[in-house]
Amino acid sequence: MFHSSHPQSLHTSVSRTINLLNTGSADNVMKKIALYPPPGDNSVPKPKDEDMEDEDEVTNCVECAAMAPSHPWFAVGRNDGSLCVYEVDSTTPRSIFHAPEGQAIVKVVWSMEGNAPYITCGSIDGTVRVFDARDSSLVKELGNGGDEVLDLLVLQSNPLRIMTAGSAGIVRIFDLDSF
Repeated sequence: MFHSSHPQSLHTSVSRTINLLNTGSADNVMKKIALYPPPGDNSVPKPKDEDMEDEDEVTNCVECAAMAPSHPWFAVGRNDGSLCVYEVDSTTPRSIFHAPEGQAIVKVVWSMEGNAPYITCGSIDGTVRVFDARDSSLVKELGNGGDEVLDLLVLQSNPLRIMTAGSAGIVRIFDLDSF
């Protein structure tokens, strides 16, 4: 994921790491960030043997990430249903959301509504959620017709328009005039 106005990019991996890259330099790795399970995450099974360790790796892996366009933050969606917002200079989450069903968050997208940063995320539980990124409060929760969200994008801001693509092959557009 590239930053919209800075020569930076985030690259995620299944090993729970994110590389912050400087896209304007030959020596481009600016920072390697190890992301551990979010604090207080009791939904993750404790490994009892080697098979459980492999399952733990998949459960906690980073599924998606996106950089904020106007703040030094990035959002990370995981397979365990957690959405965490981090400051670029910290590996401790600034805010955490755990989806009730604990199913993977597959896409996170930032937008600005007025002067406020918002995060929209899609999950395989068939839900689109919109958060105020300043305090991580859930602003809106939308059903995707029972269809897993495979991808989403913000079409416009003010008013917020979101388009989703679901597992049943249906594309939906949500118009959110106000929060």
